[in-house]
Amino acid sequence: MPATRAEDYFEFLAKLGLTKHYGSLDATLELAEMTRIKPGQLVLDLGCGVGATAIYLAKESGFEIIGADLVESMLYRANERAAEQQVLDKTAFLAADARVIPFPDDCFDVVLLESVNVFFDNKLAAFTEYRRVIKPGGFIGITEMTWLKEPKEAFVDLFKNTAFATALQADGWKALLTEAGFTNVRGNGYPIDPIRESKGRFERYGRGFVLKIIGRMVKLILTDKDSRSFFQDGTSGLSKDIIQYVGYGVFTAEKS
Repeated sequence: MPATRAEDYFEFLAKLGLTKHYGSLDATLELAEMTRIKPGQLVLDLGCGVGATAIYLAKESGFEIIGADLVESMLYRANERAAEQQVLDKTAFLAADARVIPFPDDCFDVVLLESVNVFFDNKLAAFTEYRRVIKPGGFIGITEMTWLKEPKEAFVDLFKNTAFATALQADGWKALLTEAGFTNVRGNGYPIDPIRESKGRFERYGRGFVLKIIGRMVKLILTDKDSRSFFQDGTSGLSKDIIQYVGYGVFTAEKS
């Protein structure tokens, strides 16, 4: 996959003001519960995108969260929405690569990642880096696209070419956490429920903001060829044939 094509895809999402990951709000809430996030803890949301999870958790639960992402336009949207939701005092967003985290060892109580690791070739090196910045006794939590059963090669190629993603089955994600040195590894894969996906976006963003995203999408589709291409790829990705294979996983582990 051409790097510039992947970069253009993330810029497209930033223009929409949308962070996309399977499992939607259900996955985020399960992740927060499994990692035992409590007020007063230091939480890092890596690959935070437009800050959807950090802002939601800050507003609804009062957590203080640092979000990090490589895409500057994503961070602009994150700060913009944090201001709208009046959580600038509980969130901070910075430009950083999740694979080279600009913080010292044993720094965070919880590290969260949602739909991030599917984009990395060397997943084990990334997981090892996450572990470095977590305090002993702290938790990592990830939600990722997860194959529910051994996928056909054509399906693997489809997601590489349209979503720039390489997923694993649930056992594969858990094995990575174990190999990176984490303990008490837990989690499961789940099928995608399109109705719950849509409902979760309305609950996370609010009806008014979802309508704003839809308006931006219509404008981009009408005026920008690349945006039309990304939209077409996204709507064709979950065909009736592939839906029985692809799901999402929620996984947590501890740094002993």
